Amino acid sequence: MRIPGLTWACELVAAGKTGFLLKEAWMQFYKLLWEIWWRIGGQAAVGKGPTRKIEVRVKTNHPIAYDSPDHNIPWGTMRDNSTNKKFVSFMAVRIRNENPNAPLGALDLGCSGGQLVKDFCDLGWLAVGLEGSDFSLKHRRANWPTLAGKNLFTCDITKPFSILNHSQPAKFNLITMWEVLEHIKENDLKQLFNNVAEHLAEGGYFIASTTSASDLHDGVDLHQTKWSNTQWKRWITSNFPYLETVDLGLRFYQFVRHNEEGSFLTIIRRPAKPFSVRENPLAPPEGSPS
Repeated sequence: MRIPGLTWACELVAAGKTGFLLKEAWMQFYKLLWEIWWRIGGQAAVGKGPTRKIEVRVKTNHPIAYDSPDHNIPWGTMRDNSTNKKFVSFMAVRIRNENPNAPLGALDLGCSGGQLVKDFCDLGWLAVGLEGSDFSLKHRRANWPTLAGKNLFTCDITKPFSILNHSQPAKFNLITMWEVLEHIKENDLKQLFNNVAEHLAEGGYFIASTTSASDLHDGVDLHQTKWSNTQWKRWITSNFPYLETVDLGLRFYQFVRHNEEGSFLTIIRRPAKPFSVRENPLAPPEGSPS
């Protein structure tokens, strides 16, 4: 009989990765403590924001990421439903303090089971999750039975898309990607970050995990861009200079996911024009009615 968690732990020990196993164990224990805190009053302590009516629609010509190996081998999306109540609490308080009395929004790209989206929904945020694979939708797993078509949507995030709330373009104070960036082809990164820039509010945060390691399943490497953290920062600075690295003071176990490298991008959007109209495939031609 194969026990996934135990098998994985034994494989790490056999590979001499006991240190990473201990870090992962500590992170899971830490998250459990915060989960308990959240349930016994932590959520109330963080508090809800102003009531916001939500009627979300995702506009895209590519509702499924058919070109991604993760669609054919949905290893992550069939298992993951990660969150971290410490991360949710920390970012909710920080962003609310920076935007008092304003309605707030969070977008999770590659949302898998959608628990992080659910957590921000519970705080009264405009919370949306996009997932390239339709596995969780079809199998009605995790939060998809209750949030599909409302807060959770399938969408190829490497293609142009637009998120609307009550037919108006939605802006988000927080955009996250957990163990997703490495799954994107290098040629698709510019469009991906154009999408991020289009939906990230000024002063908003983009936070993601990164890894330069491979991830082989059924003989296929699901990681298509294996860059170091330094390479990611250099690429972003070169192509999107208004996206600046910021130190949030979070430890690896206070993020939603982590890997052996403990590598994260914590970025704030400074005021700037993100890209020209010609570079934005969803923008109307200049001079046309808005």
